[in-house]
Amino acid sequence: MKSYFFNLLLLVGLSATAQQKYSLEQCLDLARQNSHELRTAALEMEAATEQRKEAFTNYFPRISATVMAFRLFDELVKADGTYPREIAAISTQFVPLIGTPFSISEFNRAYSATATLVQPVFHGGQIATGNKLARLQEDVTVLQQQLTEKEVVQKVTECYWQLAQVRYNLSTLEAAEKQVDAVMQQVENFLNAGVTTRNSLLKVRLRQQELSSNRLKLENADHVLRLLLAQQIGIAPAEADKNFDIMLEDKPVEQPIEAVEGQLSLSPDHREELQLLGKAVEAQALQVRMERGKLLPHLAVGLAGYHTGLGGFSENVKNYLHTRMNNGAVFGTLSVPLTDWWGGNYAVKRQKIKLQQAQEKRENARQMLQIDIERAWTNLQEAYKQVQIAQASCDEAAENLRMSTDQYRMSTCTLTDLLDAETLNRKAQNSLAEAKAIYQIALADYRLKAF
Repeated sequence: MKSYFFNLLLLVGLSATAQQKYSLEQCLDLARQNSHELRTAALEMEAATEQRKEAFTNYFPRISATVMAFRLFDELVKADGTYPREIAAISTQFVPLIGTPFSISEFNRAYSATATLVQPVFHGGQIATGNKLARLQEDVTVLQQQLTEKEVVQKVTECYWQLAQVRYNLSTLEAAEKQVDAVMQQVENFLNAGVTTRNSLLKVRLRQQELSSNRLKLENADHVLRLLLAQQIGIAPAEADKNFDIMLEDKPVEQPIEAVEGQLSLSPDHREELQLLGKAVEAQALQVRMERGKLLPHLAVGLAGYHTGLGGFSENVKNYLHTRMNNGAVFGTLSVPLTDWWGGNYAVKRQKIKLQQAQEKRENARQMLQIDIERAWTNLQEAYKQVQIAQASCDEAAENLRMSTDQYRMSTCTLTDLLDAETLNRKAQNSLAEAKAIYQIALADYRLKAF
């Protein structure tokens, strides 16, 4: 039998000569560079990195500044009268003012500027814990990107081999069309010679119509799968019809090495899914510490300074009143949550329960991932054996078609038998193409899950 996909080189009608062809490895490389899913995962990593940097700034002092100013529509202090004798008690320089009239209209504007620096000394460990959570989230995004890359590789591989299967089915269909056309020529000759009936001609025409219908379905599937594969590797659908096609590869179907060695012992510890659950356990442990930190005292020290200016006073008042003032302070704060212990203890217990849940989920996932590896291995073994069975069936069907064709030429078998042999041969070849595609998909799935 001809090598797998060899007949695809003779396939016509797909304008492949003007299109750039990509192998599976080239498709995978392009997918790693251009996949929208991987781009989104990369942006998640960038966001997590910025979050980690943001959390680190909590170690630094908090500096704030406030500026306030106002202007009154009217003066705040207003009065009329004469200065009393008691004013002399303030200072002897006020004696000349006794008995003289006065009119006070003072103070209609002011401003103040304040700057404060607060350095946290102890916050119940919440700052350090928050930084560990931020670093943990960054690690999680790295694992998620690796997992996303595996998923993209698996999707591209599946789409590639599904498209390859359709292409091989088209090649098989073309060979069947040629076979049926040759039978049609023979039937027409027999009909002209008067050794057969028009029923035989009708049977062949019906088979030709059936093949035409199958071709239409396969060509539509080819178009959709090619657009889907192009989108997955970053080629716009509008460009796919003109500039994209796949380079079909006749990859060998070999028995998996583990079957040769007779052993399979793989741990799921390398799997990103399990590592993500391990990070979830670490995060819940940090959340327990975070809740405990809320119940501990909070200590901070700081500096404060301010400048104040008063306006709208007369020159006489300015002689006795400071209208510009500066001052500063050093302070410390200690906050002890007393009543928070009532509900805080329950919050800590709740987080401990969540920690136990995360540990149970991780252990369950470990067992399920081990089963998943075994499942992938079993599917690979089954796919390999299915290829062997399909190959044997295909060889037998091809030999049966050859013999039926020879017998029909010698009029020792009926037209129905010949058409049935053609159908069996086409189905056997399609089954072989499907089995080989399933094997390649199962092989990629096993390698992604096991290594």
